[in-house]
Amino acid sequence: MKNSEAFDMQLMMTRKIFKVAETSEKLFNSIQVLRPRLSTPVDYDEVRVKANEKYFEKLYFATDSNGLYYIDEESLTFINANPLEILQVPSKLISVEEIIAKSSNVANDLYVRVISNAEKNQIMIILELLEDRLREVPNRKEIFRDLVVETRKHADVYFADFDSQFTSKLRYENPKAKGETVIYRGENIRSQSYLFTYSWTTSKEKAEWFANRFDEGRVLQAKVPNNRIIYTYKDDDEHEVLVHSDDLLEVTTLQ
Repeated sequence: MKNSEAFDMQLMMTRKIFKVAETSEKLFNSIQVLRPRLSTPVDYDEVRVKANEKYFEKLYFATDSNGLYYIDEESLTFINANPLEILQVPSKLISVEEIIAKSSNVANDLYVRVISNAEKNQIMIILELLEDRLREVPNRKEIFRDLVVETRKHADVYFADFDSQFTSKLRYENPKAKGETVIYRGENIRSQSYLFTYSWTTSKEKAEWFANRFDEGRVLQAKVPNNRIIYTYKDDDEHEVLVHSDDLLEVTTLQ
């Protein structure tokens, strides 16, 4: 990343990872408690003695996962790391900027080469960092939009958190479109209420499948103005559309 301070700030804003070089002994010990499955407990004094070694300044604790992680600043790759064996950056990693420069489909390639390789708890951190890295790229809004909807569709994410942070910020797909579309949503005992999520479908049959895949659920029907549809997944066997609950009209329960 061109500006390491910006990289550090983006990481710190997540409140989920902490820079080893700036971690207090109290916080260090708290992190250790959160990691009962960490195979080799690490002594705080042993870590601090490594403070002047190469790459130590880019070693981070990921406090919501099962081990310690090194984050390569250029490629945004998370690498399992032992802070007592300070890592050299692997030579095969490709930087985000190199991917962007060589790609004919930036959103797809960033998803495949960066996001799809991340663990569930790392995805939102990486997406937030990618948003920062795209700031000077032409068509950055369109690229990031495609990256968000691709991630939402194919990655394993916590939808409530993901939608709050990313989906809610997407612009409407075609603000000049006329007319309305009838849409459906299947909800079961494991589903979020439609009031707090964005996923609907234009297929009643697919909604029935979602409603009944675990236990008997319910199918909702609604209308949405076409100029309020956030995104329509093309060539998608679920016929999914993303819609904000505030834009729904005539919500009824079919079963």
